Parts: sequence; C-alpha cells; structure tokens
Amino acid sequence: MAEVEIICIGNIVADCVSRVVSKMPEKGRAVYVQSVGLYGGGSAPNAGYALAKFGFQVAVVGRVGTDAFGDFLIEEAVRHGCNPQYIIRDSSAGSAAAQVIVDSDGERSFIAALGATANFVPDDVPLETLKARGGKVLHSAGFFATTGMEGSDGTPLAGLFERASELGMLTSLDCAWDDSGRWAQLIGKVLKHTDIFCPSISEARGITGLSEPREIATKLFELGVRKLVALKMGAEGSFVASSTGETYFVPALEVKAVDGTGAGDAFIAGFLAAHLRGMGLLEAAKLGNAAGAVCVQALGATGGMASWDEVFRLSRMMTPSEI
Repeated sequence: MAEVEIICIGNIVADCVSRVVSKMPEKGRAVYVQSVGLYGGGSAPNAGYALAKFGFQVAVVGRVGTDAFGDFLIEEAVRHGCNPQYIIRDSSAGSAAAQVIVDSDGERSFIAALGATANFVPDDVPLETLKARGGKVLHSAGFFATTGMEGSDGTPLAGLFERASELGMLTSLDCAWDDSGRWAQLIGKVLKHTDIFCPSISEARGITGLSEPREIATKLFELGVRKLVALKMGAEGSFVASSTGETYFVPALEVKAVDGTGAGDAFIAGFLAAHLRGMGLLEAAKLGNAAGAVCVQALGATGGMASWDEVFRLSRMMTPSEI
C-alpha cells in the first residue's frame, strides 16, 4: 500500500466553538451559551481527516506554532490517523486559531487569526518526496487564507499545482472567503492548473461575478478549470458540472444541524473519495452531500464524521436532478 495517496495542504486551525449564540454581548458584558469547546479545524485537516476515515492514506501539510494550540493540532493529526511529519512547527508565529460562533440553525461566523498559516509557502510541500511515496492527489484547501500561497497574483500556488500536474498528480482546489475582494485577481492563475474546483456558491459568485450555478460553472471552465466544478450550496445542496457538459443539482438531505463547521470540507472529502474510486459525477455529488450532512450533526469540523460505508448508505436517500 502507498504510504501517501492524498496530500492536503493549507490552513491548520484551532477552532474554539461557542454554541448556541443567539446574540452578541454588549461591550463589557457577557452572554452565556450552551457550550464552548476546542476542536481541530482548518480546511486542510478537515478534508484530510475525513478522507483518512474513508480509507485513504493522507498527508496533511501546513504550519502550526510551537504553542499549546500547535501541540493540540499535532495530537489531532495523530488521533485521526494522519502522520504529522509534514506539519511544520513555526517558532516565529502562533498557531492559526478561530473563534467559531454557532447560532441555533448551526450556521457559523468566524473571528480568526492566520498565525503560522501566513508563513506557509510552496517550499514547505515536499512534492517530489510525497509523489515517490505514492501521492496521487494534491488538494489545496483554504486559498485566500494562506497568504504565502497567494502572493500578489496567485503565482506561488499556481507554480506548485503546475509541478504537481507535471508529476502526474490530480490537482484539487478549495478556497475561503476573500475579505480583500481581489477574488479572480488572486485565483485566476491557479485555476489554469486545477483539475477539480470546489468553492462555495458565495465564493464562486465572488470569483466570477455571476449568480446562477450553471453560468458560474461555465465561467469557471472558461477561467481554466480542467475537469470538474462542484459548487457547495449549503442547505440547498450542491451543483456539479464536468468540462464535457454533464451537470446535476443534488438537494441537501434534511437533517438537524448542530454545527456547520467543516461541512464544506466534508463535502469535498466525499466528492473526492467517490471520484478516486471511479464513481461518476452524480455519485460523487451524492456522496459529497451525504458527508456534509453527517458533519453538521455533531460539534466541530470532524467530530461526527462517519465511515465510508455509513456515508454511502446515506447517499442512497437522495433524489438528484439533471439540469
């Protein structure tokens, strides 16, 4: 068996999750909530740990501090069955951390510090070594939250993806919200070397300036995405498209949402896992939705992730439509 099959790179974050938050406190006052807990988070490990749960050999690559949060995040990698040897301990910055505010519908808001993630650069990813150990897929998560991968115009990650493609790897991309509003300016070069792109619908609208899923997918292929686009649409489900013109809308499963943290990353894990196992676009979308539905029923980004068999059974309950 390969030592590594999937390489997940990007932000590794300590999530301090507060729920249920019905209102924000006034200055100088407190609001008491049901629970506050510390959880492993960040788009790279969220997707990576779910993929490990689904039976893949996963390497998570990123930077954390030499602080207590960093110790916790390394322990989380071990707990989820991922070798932490490719996670760099950075003494020049604290670990990335976020205050996650969860409302009664399970929707989240974030107050975050990039910390050591801001120092994460392409040279931190030993691509040739990972390829030699069996690496087949390079998944970059949290673009717009990894400033060292962005540069001024996306060139750093674009170059890394180009190298991965030359090594025969499949490239997969996810992004975060771009608070700077530079969307296409930063990500355009990366898309030209991206096989699979899985943004949220709001992120995709920011990148393309368009509103409708079909129009957005078409534009993303025009911008360079080579194979598949999967738009994560939250409670509405997902819209997926191939560069050959195949499209589906898959409604979300109706479940009780406890915490939506990591749901998009869980979708990506399910979608990628299905694709890598040779399933078609429709099956991949259904499995992505099912993984997201499992995720939101527990606290934390990875706390409720089920086995591949359980996610597969849940995916059978969906009735998608071709549009």
